[in-house]
Amino acid sequence: MDPTGKHCPKAPAHDPLVSSVPLFDPAQLPLRDWCVGSREDAVTGLVAFPDFHSHIPRALASTLTSGGLVGLAIGDVDGLKGHVEQANATDPGCYGHLAGNKVMARLGAVTRTWFHTQPWEAGCAATFGGDEVIVAAALDDANAFHRAITQLRDRLADELPVRVSFALAFASAEHLPADRGASGWKHHFTDQLLAAVDRCLFTHKATRRTTGGEGGIIAITQPPPTGHSAPARDHRTLLPLPTGAETLHVLARPAGTATRGMLLLPCAGPAGLRGKRLRVTSPDGTTHTAVAVSLHGQAAVPHEVAVTETAKGPGIPLTLQPVREKSARGVPDDLAAALEKEGLHWSVLPAHEQAQMLHLITESATDDIRTARITAVIDAVATRTRS
Repeated sequence: MDPTGKHCPKAPAHDPLVSSVPLFDPAQLPLRDWCVGSREDAVTGLVAFPDFHSHIPRALASTLTSGGLVGLAIGDVDGLKGHVEQANATDPGCYGHLAGNKVMARLGAVTRTWFHTQPWEAGCAATFGGDEVIVAAALDDANAFHRAITQLRDRLADELPVRVSFALAFASAEHLPADRGASGWKHHFTDQLLAAVDRCLFTHKATRRTTGGEGGIIAITQPPPTGHSAPARDHRTLLPLPTGAETLHVLARPAGTATRGMLLLPCAGPAGLRGKRLRVTSPDGTTHTAVAVSLHGQAAVPHEVAVTETAKGPGIPLTLQPVREKSARGVPDDLAAALEKEGLHWSVLPAHEQAQMLHLITESATDDIRTARITAVIDAVATRTRS
């Protein structure tokens, strides 16, 4: 029986993992193609970190050198120490560290179930530190990986007495080191990537403790610079800017000139010349409105501090939220949401055209007609924006 209370079938006698993993069914190990032959962590049932760390450098290097995209996420339990201390003080039948083990065992069980529902052809989930989980996968779409980690975060919130915060990054061939002839470069590159994600996670958690924010966040960062310029930036590694009611936690990196500082966001730049207005919350908890622009296809916001003063450390933790443009003409919610989704601005249309289109939308006889008219408005705004 595993620590979650579920019975597991006994492994066959010839299985090479029998001697090292007596508690779990090896078939339940959360891996697909990567890290095959690894041992299980005895508490979580995930891939044991020593084996993950041994196998994953070759897997990452092979995927990236062939032009693939990789997603890497690290999750850390929020407030596990406090939960253990509370259990130790209030539950006479459950001493503190046993409560911590129960949390980690359940975290592993939920992660295993979630992993086996994912469509990735290659990937794995492993332990990382005492109360962390790491997920790595070969991807077709960075945004889908972000949604999958969000789903895991939400499932864990439903199952655990504490929340789990994640940080993630995406890597492609442009992030590989220029000199790949040196011995051990694959392990060095992997360690740098892991360190970047881990630092992002703990930078945001430190900010949360300072500002009193909630746990269970997902923070986005980018791999460290390689020191060489790629022929063309791989925009597959950039997530969309937030829309609707979305909140995005990012680690921004200083860039720009000495006269005007900019913070690069791990997001795709907005289309058009107007940029996209965002509500930006700084590490001290203050919030202001900034216009994100596109620098070579990557989103960036102005930063009043000189670049040289902010270049130290892994980056600046920011929270991004979209700004819904105000309209004196009372734009309906469904039209406003459609404009926001496409990154378009209602104000590009003359006032008389706005009035005509609003009249047509509000006078729609059926929902289908209303939807079709909103689509026509979006096309008209897009055309006017490009002209």
